[in-house]
Amino acid sequence: MKRAHPRSSLALLAAVLGGVCGLPSLAHAQIITSEHARHGSPQHFALEFRFSPYRPDVDSEFTRPDRHPYKDFFGTGRHLLSQLEFDYQIIRHVGSLGVGASVGYFKATGNNLITGTDMVSADSSSLRLIPFAASLVYRFDLPYERLNIPLVPYGKLGLDYVLWTINNGNGEVPSSQGGRGQGGTLGWHAAVGLSLALDWFDQHAANQFDEELGVNHTHLFFEYGHMAINGLGQANRLHVGDDTWTAGMLFEF
Repeated sequence: MKRAHPRSSLALLAAVLGGVCGLPSLAHAQIITSEHARHGSPQHFALEFRFSPYRPDVDSEFTRPDRHPYKDFFGTGRHLLSQLEFDYQIIRHVGSLGVGASVGYFKATGNNLITGTDMVSADSSSLRLIPFAASLVYRFDLPYERLNIPLVPYGKLGLDYVLWTINNGNGEVPSSQGGRGQGGTLGWHAAVGLSLALDWFDQHAANQFDEELGVNHTHLFFEYGHMAINGLGQANRLHVGDDTWTAGMLFEF
């Protein structure tokens, strides 16, 4: 039997020891890669696409039970309110605290009643709302960031200003003594919601989305809000608030 050359044995031992000593460096590199994949690119902003069934509480301005102009013209149904919101996240890692601004669009159209009757005429009227809002937003995302629990509760509080326009059957803004066909109303809002982090279902796709577009997280959300848009104590302001739910998508980047 041929004996192994001492130099050959020493060379093999050196190779094995070198590989073992190199394992901590390799493990450290893997940890860094894993941490980068989990946290991704820096996160400072959020973008929301929001959709609500909306019915402005115009009739709440009138105390007489027989005065309900919104119901008379537009019925009791709800119409789509679409909104776009952009948030800047000021504080991270204790949850997410940010300030946001949003703009939206709403339109309701209905047939006018023939004067002195309950019969519907061929003429139509429309009410258009363009709501602006500024909000404080807090998202309790620590369970997701640290424990990988994909549900994120959140809350919002802020101020609103809604531009409104009423068009008559000729498509014009009506004007008469003591009447108003367009204007704006101040108010405030508060909401609570829950979002579902879609990254949780496919982390690999989420990492690619982050690398290519800089989107850290993608959420589906559902919230319920109270909008008291009645002038903040100012008299003779058109009431255009509502209590309703909102659903949509959130992108954090």
